[in-house]
This record gives sequence, C-alpha cells and structure tokens, in this order.
Amino acid sequence: MGKTLKIMLFIIGKNKSNAYKTIYKETGIPILKKNYKKTDIIINYGVTGQNLRTLFKTHPLMKTMPIINKFIGRSKFLAIKDAQKNDILVPKTKLNLSKDDNLNEWIEKLIHSYGGKGIKKAKKRKRILGKYYQKIITNRLYELRVHAFKWLPINKWVVQKRLGPPNQIAWNFHQGGHFSTIYNAYSFSVFKKAITISKKILDIRKMSFGAVDFIVSEDLKVYFIEINSAPGFSNLSAPIYINAFNTLKNMKELNWKLKYK
Repeated sequence: MGKTLKIMLFIIGKNKSNAYKTIYKETGIPILKKNYKKTDIIINYGVTGQNLRTLFKTHPLMKTMPIINKFIGRSKFLAIKDAQKNDILVPKTKLNLSKDDNLNEWIEKLIHSYGGKGIKKAKKRKRILGKYYQKIITNRLYELRVHAFKWLPINKWVVQKRLGPPNQIAWNFHQGGHFSTIYNAYSFSVFKKAITISKKILDIRKMSFGAVDFIVSEDLKVYFIEINSAPGFSNLSAPIYINAFNTLKNMKELNWKLKYK
C-alpha cells in the first residue's frame, strides 16, 4: 500500500479562467507561485503549448514532478479523430466540405474553443484557418456532459443533461442551454455508456480529469463531440469540482502520484 502521507498539491490554470482560482479558494490547494517548495503533484487546469513551456522555464522543478493533465492541448478536431480511430461514435467531422455536402447539414467549430463559442452554421466549403466542420445530428434528443475524475470511482462521476431552444445548434449557457444533474447516473444504460466512453477518452488523451460532451440522438446513440480540460463553472458544476479536488487533496496514498509521471 505504500506510505500513508498526505499528498501535497499545487494548481496552475489559464489566465482567462476563474475556475481554477475558485478551486484554490474553496479547497485551499495553492496556485503555483514563483517561490515554491517541491511538491508531490501539480494539477494542470488548462495550461497548454507555449504557456506550459514558459512555466517549465520559470519553474524548472516542474519537469521532475508528476503533473495531472500534462498532455492536454491536442485540438478538438484531432480529439474527434482520435476517438474515431478507437471505435467511438462521433458526428462526421471534416476540415473542408465537398461539393456533395449540403451546407445546411453542417456547422463550423473552432479547433480551440471555450464555452461553445464560435459555433455557427456552415457557409463555406473550403478549409477555414482555426476551424473544422461537423455534421449536425438532426435527431438530437439532448446533450450530456460527464464530469470525469480518475481518482474517483467511475460510478461517482457526475452526468449533467442539457437542453435548449430547438433552433440553436449548440446548447451552451450563453446560447440559452439549461443543465440538470442526473442522480445515480450509472444506474441508467445511456448515461452509463457515456461514462464508460468518457473513461476511454481520458485514457486515449492521457488525461486524469475533464468535462466530456456528448449528443444523444432520439434512437439513443451516444456521440462524443469534445473534451474540455478547463471547464468553466456554473452554480451546478462548481460543487462537483470543489468536491473532487477536495477528495484529491485529502488522499493519503503517496504512491498514487506515480500514475501521472
């Protein structure tokens, strides 16, 4: 079982995101500062690319430490393609449309998006810098978000259903979407399926937590659409992350960190 010492954590996050700052305020997990002591694990709440490389340069000790969600940053288009290669059902997704594609059946999405921004009906066929095309699931029944955390039992992951105006192509909060939490989600086949796919997505992406989004069609097919490494908080979702990271903070199995090197 290893030593029973309390795990020491720091957290880092995107400057534009207040979510990781909320985690810090509510859990006491400190934000990584310039002068810090060596710790057991660093939680990466959405820092990617050059920003992560800059942190490594500023904090050389980080290179020797386990980092939860160290390998994030792959584009949402490539995440879809990775899922497809692993036999996970996804909507048809392309970088450009052919002359045979009906524009009314496709939407444009940002390769790196936040909060569902930038989603709109397709107006072009050629490749658009920073965007990709995705076919609309016309028999959409509702959307799901699975809040997945590898340090929690899979049957404790939280599933939220979202609905919105039928004329909206996406149901994020700023587009009028409404979320509700599904209790005992693992007891229902369609939600259990979404949870099981979420675990597979985390494994494929070498991630330890994330918000995994799906569309459920009227015939109860579950389509993976994206994973978010730095989900924003609503009144419904904030307690989910606060509770999950409080659990992580209070874990006492020091060898748990070895999974994340």
